[in-house]
Amino acid sequence: MSGSGKDDLLDRLLRSVHQSGRVEDSSALDTGPAVEEPASSKGLNPLTLLGLPTAQRDCINWLSRRKQARFEEIQEALNVEGVQLAEVIAALKAARHIQEALIDGEIYYRVVFAGKVSRAARGLPSNIWDRVDLDNSVFLRQVPLFRGLSDDNRREIAERLESRRYRRNEVIFWQGGLGEGIYFIKSGIVGITRLTPGTRDNQILTYLKQGDLVGEYGLLFDQNMAASGTATALSEVDLLLMKREQMLEMLKRYPSTAVELVQMLAQRLLLHNAQTQPARLEKMANLCLIFGAGPKVGMTTIGSALAMSLARDTQNPTVYTEYPAASQLPVLFDFPADAESHTLPGGYDIAAPRRLSAVPPSVRTTLLLDRLTSAYANVVIGISAAVDESVIYMLERADQVIVITSPDQTTWTHFETLRENLKALIRSDTTNLCLVCNRPNEPLRGQSSPGAVDVDIPWFETLPPLWQRKHDNLPDALVQLSTLLADRLGRTNQIGLFIPAVLDTNPALDTKTYAEKAVSFLGSLFGTTSNYPSYSLSSSGQSGAAAEKFFVVQTHVTKSDIDRRLGDVLTFVEKLKTDLGQEVMALEVNHNVMLV
Repeated sequence: MSGSGKDDLLDRLLRSVHQSGRVEDSSALDTGPAVEEPASSKGLNPLTLLGLPTAQRDCINWLSRRKQARFEEIQEALNVEGVQLAEVIAALKAARHIQEALIDGEIYYRVVFAGKVSRAARGLPSNIWDRVDLDNSVFLRQVPLFRGLSDDNRREIAERLESRRYRRNEVIFWQGGLGEGIYFIKSGIVGITRLTPGTRDNQILTYLKQGDLVGEYGLLFDQNMAASGTATALSEVDLLLMKREQMLEMLKRYPSTAVELVQMLAQRLLLHNAQTQPARLEKMANLCLIFGAGPKVGMTTIGSALAMSLARDTQNPTVYTEYPAASQLPVLFDFPADAESHTLPGGYDIAAPRRLSAVPPSVRTTLLLDRLTSAYANVVIGISAAVDESVIYMLERADQVIVITSPDQTTWTHFETLRENLKALIRSDTTNLCLVCNRPNEPLRGQSSPGAVDVDIPWFETLPPLWQRKHDNLPDALVQLSTLLADRLGRTNQIGLFIPAVLDTNPALDTKTYAEKAVSFLGSLFGTTSNYPSYSLSSSGQSGAAAEKFFVVQTHVTKSDIDRRLGDVLTFVEKLKTDLGQEVMALEVNHNVMLV
């Protein structure tokens, strides 16, 4: 290679690095002490380029002019034997100067540039960066595996981790290969696939997101095990790698991490068993619990309206009951006191089961749930009791928890305490929590909610008796609320897209239309009502003299929706990024933000 060729490559390499925003002063980004990354994770820079053998430098020289290329394209361009090129590529891969990408069943190669991602070059709002760009020790605080450790312990572990960055479609490890250790996903989405002969369509077995672990099963065996699947970056992914020997040493040194790992593996095993028994899952009832933060806040009205909407929307048997005071339901809904159930004109049942005094309350609760969930596809229970062991038993099985308050200060104070207690008892990834402010009497008609709630509904001047209520004689606001709650039942996962309101490259472009396109796309993909998804205009905080504004498009989905459709969402975001001329877009899944 001639000297001018070297100079040309160095010039292009420097310009490429600068334009991609991957070189910056580390002090402009890090808020904590800098952690030196191993040389193998830093990618390519001009100094390392000069030290490469001629064949490797020629390969990098050609490949750096392109986004990516296949093996055959590189071989043809360099006019080298396949065996020789394979050796060159293997050496460059080992040094992490190039990376493999799997696209439509074919392998492509890309140059890995050095440095960190620049905030300024990407143009993302500052608050999005704050959620993506975490110091390693701060990130480890969010990983359940390390929850029992002190900050000093986490900092010590963070200093030993190796940072890895992968762009979309790049392969983290191949099935059949020996794992280097355990990977912690700091940001982004990783897809686990199983490549099969004769097809290029590789089904995603599971999606892993921020805080998840990859490669932990290899720790269960005495010797390193070959990976059973291929791990691929589905968005831009930042990983922290802990080598196998370091991980085993940590488990011995900090027993709490071993306990957390066992629990994590047990949960994954249970989830896998559930996913392999879809018929059983389809028969499981939806359970919704409605808590009144005080007396007469509208728990029965809203609970029975929800049951009515579920019966209509799902066309499945639906029941409403109350705990522990189901005995008053025959009076409220005007049916015989000796009847344990009654069907209403709204299309759902009221259950007033007789109490079993011979067994403890906790046993009565298990019998009640077993009875209702075996007979009904949708079960709605109004809870007016304190949070005791029976209520906790129901909370552990609930798909949705609704807390109803009124705006008066006494009820609101009780509501705040109840809300925090319930948050501590439910899992956000399996149970949907919804907060409703109701005005059950005329004196509260014009009173504002003292704080944030999910749904704020007005005072209803007239309502038919409970036993006569149907959708066509209820106020529109109550029908809309019950429909919204019915739609969100089971949708315990959340997806959000961030779309800049003003583009630096094209200020005249109306990006609101793209937010509306995103709403339409997510609605068609997940079958949500007009209430979900939705979008809002938000500010991220100050950037210079003006606040950065962007549209936030959000929707609530089920766990199976994410498992089946997350790849489609990523493809849509990729197209949106191209249409808007953005270098990167931000996607949020279950409150974890990642870059695409």
